[in-house]
Amino acid sequence: MTMTTLSVSVARIAMLVAGIGLLGACMQTAAQPAKPVYRAQPSPEGRLTVMAGAPNFDLNAPPADWIIEGGQTGAPLPLKRIQRDGRPALELQSGPGRIIAVRQVDAMMLATPYLSWSWHLSNHGEGIHPVRLVIGFSGGSGQNAPVAAQGATLPHHDRAISLVWGDTALRRGALSLPPAERPHQTPVYTVRGGRENTRIWWKEIVDLSDLYAKSWPQDTRKNVRIAFIGLAAAPTQAPVHGRVSGILLTH
Repeated sequence: MTMTTLSVSVARIAMLVAGIGLLGACMQTAAQPAKPVYRAQPSPEGRLTVMAGAPNFDLNAPPADWIIEGGQTGAPLPLKRIQRDGRPALELQSGPGRIIAVRQVDAMMLATPYLSWSWHLSNHGEGIHPVRLVIGFSGGSGQNAPVAAQGATLPHHDRAISLVWGDTALRRGALSLPPAERPHQTPVYTVRGGRENTRIWWKEIVDLSDLYAKSWPQDTRKNVRIAFIGLAAAPTQAPVHGRVSGILLTH
């Protein structure tokens, strides 16, 4: 992939994340009385299963700590529970509009820095795969502002990062930071890549604390809390699928 194509891919992912409300610079809505919201917390052992989906879990009526936005009005929900190669998973299908599904959590980043999951992605063509993981943080910059944009009602956060699949394996481990003149854009970390590596289950683990320190070195990490973890999909003309299983936070 050429540098020009890479630059365009990174720019598109930054625009996607901004559009679904993952940036603290989005327009804020008028103050409303706060509603009590349940946020999943790690166990005393320092573990939190973020997305698993019990047999009776209904994505059309998700628990209060879930937020699902996007998709087409009147169309089936683009997120569903499936079995793939004998493994229970959540499958997100991209479409003409942006889609995001996150679970609100409350976890100290330094106490539970490791995020692990397995994913199985369909071939997506050129550029970054439209389906990716998104993580929101609060407390590090001291600017924990409410965010609302294009219908997305995400939890309060002041930082966010996207974990993506690139179209070349050579991009694995690359962290793309926004330019200095656009500090509110979202960093993009390529966990794995290569269209030849799609259609296979891959186990991943990342150190969120390390990625945070590289993305925002001026922040105070001891104050950072993880506010949400979930999936998002960029708009595509043809449907593209991403399947994720066993999203877990650990220490």
